Amino acid sequence: MCFTRFPKIVSGSVFSLFFALSPAYAGLEAVRERAGLLFDGSMPAAPLGVEQPSDARLSASFEFLQQTKEVLSSGRWNGAVPEVRQFMFRNAKEGWTAQAQSVGLEGFLWTKKELEGKYGEGRFIAQLNDYFAYLDTLLKPVAWTQELRSKLSELKNSNLTDSEKNAALNRMLEYYVSGLQANMAKYDQADWSKKARIYELFPRAYNLSGRRTAPGFKSPSDPEKTLFFKDFRSSDFDVIKRMGFDTIWPMGILPIGVLGQTGSGGGSPYSISDHGAVNPDLGTEEDFRGFVKKAHASGLRVIVDFVVNHTSLDSKLLAESPDYFISYRREGACPSDGYFEHYRQSVKYCVSNGGFEYGGGVSTWMDTAQINYSNRVLRSRMTELVKGWVTRFDVDGFRVDMAYLALNNVFSRTWGKTMPSEEFYRQLIWTVKTAKPSAAFMAEAYAYQEDLSACGFDSIYSKYETARPEGQTGWYNATESGNPGEIQSTVNRAAYLAWQKGGAGSVVFLGNHDEPAPEKIYGRRLPAALMLTILYPGAVMMYSGAEIGYDAAIPGGEPKPLPFSVPARIDWNAGSPWVKQVYQDILAQAGKIRAEMGDYDIVPIWPSDGGKWAGYTLISKTVPGLKKAVVANISLDGTSARIPEYGFSAWLAPGDYRIIDLK
Repeated sequence: MCFTRFPKIVSGSVFSLFFALSPAYAGLEAVRERAGLLFDGSMPAAPLGVEQPSDARLSASFEFLQQTKEVLSSGRWNGAVPEVRQFMFRNAKEGWTAQAQSVGLEGFLWTKKELEGKYGEGRFIAQLNDYFAYLDTLLKPVAWTQELRSKLSELKNSNLTDSEKNAALNRMLEYYVSGLQANMAKYDQADWSKKARIYELFPRAYNLSGRRTAPGFKSPSDPEKTLFFKDFRSSDFDVIKRMGFDTIWPMGILPIGVLGQTGSGGGSPYSISDHGAVNPDLGTEEDFRGFVKKAHASGLRVIVDFVVNHTSLDSKLLAESPDYFISYRREGACPSDGYFEHYRQSVKYCVSNGGFEYGGGVSTWMDTAQINYSNRVLRSRMTELVKGWVTRFDVDGFRVDMAYLALNNVFSRTWGKTMPSEEFYRQLIWTVKTAKPSAAFMAEAYAYQEDLSACGFDSIYSKYETARPEGQTGWYNATESGNPGEIQSTVNRAAYLAWQKGGAGSVVFLGNHDEPAPEKIYGRRLPAALMLTILYPGAVMMYSGAEIGYDAAIPGGEPKPLPFSVPARIDWNAGSPWVKQVYQDILAQAGKIRAEMGDYDIVPIWPSDGGKWAGYTLISKTVPGLKKAVVANISLDGTSARIPEYGFSAWLAPGDYRIIDLK
């Protein structure tokens, strides 16, 4: 690999780095472009549709990717234990601390510049030597950072003033980070997932023929009733693509177990009898293969579920070996709470239902069996099953159900098991990406996001994230709450996750198959929440039926708009006219803005007027100088919104938003 060389640091009042260009000479984009050229590696990523590199070459590329992610985001981990933690910035005058957005260079630099921009460098300059010590600890495990470490040491020991050293440190890190980010764009073929626009649909409830005949969709109906995957046409994909989506997630396509099945709707799509097969009710394997091919031809990628934690009570894996599960042999009766009986070769096993930590104990799903991730053979078996979806069907990625439950520390604590030293996900993701480097992994997770990112996940649900000093920064729960401070902090966190390249990106949403219909949660606040979400430059997800306000939730029972426990089928002629209009208007408006902006970053706008609104500035990376801002009120009360530097002042009722064109 080829890396840039830093010039010698000279002492005195003039500090010369060749990348410290004056603003008049080169802007940020020029610096990034130059850095990308200087950091260009010798093994560029192979584009889709061409011959892939040899195993040795691919292995070296993956190793470089892993090291780059450690430097930019996660730091080095020893199994399930991080060797470095986030830097804590201390405001010397007021005594408070702020945690870096991530362990690596990206989180350190982002937070450092943000704090210095808000409060001035003087509040933090006393930590200058701590900066150098921290950075050296972070970089030391990766051999190719030695040159940067040497230049940091030269800077630390130079005769410059502390202020000059700090300014030079910022320039050095900006340059280095921009170069590594440019390299990530070349090497990380799954980077598409961090900006994916995901349309989730529930096949057994989608009502394909009904959608085709509903006003506004204009797709001819085939009078012959066929299976979902066989019947799905290019024109049906086009309907989804026209709304602004580039990725489709058909949720619940795996065979559902019969034993212990609950309700009358066909059972939970997460009680899986065979992790490697297609539900025959939806079509054959060849039908699904054709579905994926037609999606690709339409310009859409396809992701599928990987239900990591459990199977059905009558799964193929359980029949293959009860040792793959949390189980034990027993001649007498099994415990009645949380276990069920299973016989194999006339031997009775007590098998635990699938579960998770809750309230100091374990809560279980009674129609599932708990997989045992302390078993190395099981780990390899599951890895091969997941790999089969890319080798047999060419899917583009996986949404991993309740992903954090299979982490070593969580699993060990929940089930009292001694775990292998390495995380299961490192083996899984490495193996699948060896077969298809562009395959992406999206985690459903409500805790341990840092661990999942370090394991190699490409994106993570932004619903609930509490492992930060500023409190809860998950997008869904923050916007749901209507709490202005929480929403503003969440926008800040989301902006960082959309900008960084080394760690998992964020998937924002206002609803999915687990949550109530968005209009139920947000009410009149829906337009503001939707616009702020849809314009997010990272990954965005929407559930089918939301665009018309369809809601078949069971009062006092399942809050899902498409319940699992009873037959559900979207009526595309029903729903809410108001909700339908909101979605049509905002999807269209946001689509035009995104097309005009091209690729863009966002910068949070902190209300200096004490208002209850939230917003961010969109800064185009495609069109130099093009900027817009979105300001939205998702709080429960009306608020004034004033941004003097933008010449903007308005009163925003709950649900109001404004798009500001900036010159």
